Amino acid sequence: MSSSSLLRMLAVGLPLVLGCADFQRGDPTPDAGVSPTNDGGSGGDGGEAVSFASIHPLLTSGCQSCHRSGGAAGDTGFVLTGDAEADYLEATSSIDVSNPPASRLLRKASGAGHGGGAIYRDTSTEYQTLLAWIAGGAQP
Repeated sequence: MSSSSLLRMLAVGLPLVLGCADFQRGDPTPDAGVSPTNDGGSGGDGGEAVSFASIHPLLTSGCQSCHRSGGAAGDTGFVLTGDAEADYLEATSSIDVSNPPASRLLRKASGAGHGGGAIYRDTSTEYQTLLAWIAGGAQP
């Protein structure tokens, strides 16, 4: 490989890696590859229902840097715009209220089959908030 080809590869690839990579995320949670079981829809603490107003900031801060038009994951089936209404529709297309832990949104967030690694470990407050939102019927 010539040095100019190598430089071209670095010039194209490095911004993509640096723009999307979050080196603090780490590996998927240990059970990320295990199919979740239906726990009857529980996942929250039985408290107040979580609204999408609490979820949207988690998606924009944890996912939108890559999952946006023109982003490293902009050609996937999950693209966020920053508009709460549009992002609500996008998020609800990736959830299963009858089996919240099996929701694609949660599985990807915990690192299962996600090229970006674990965004929110299943023990994190953010993950538990997402789970509670889905278990509560994914209220707008």
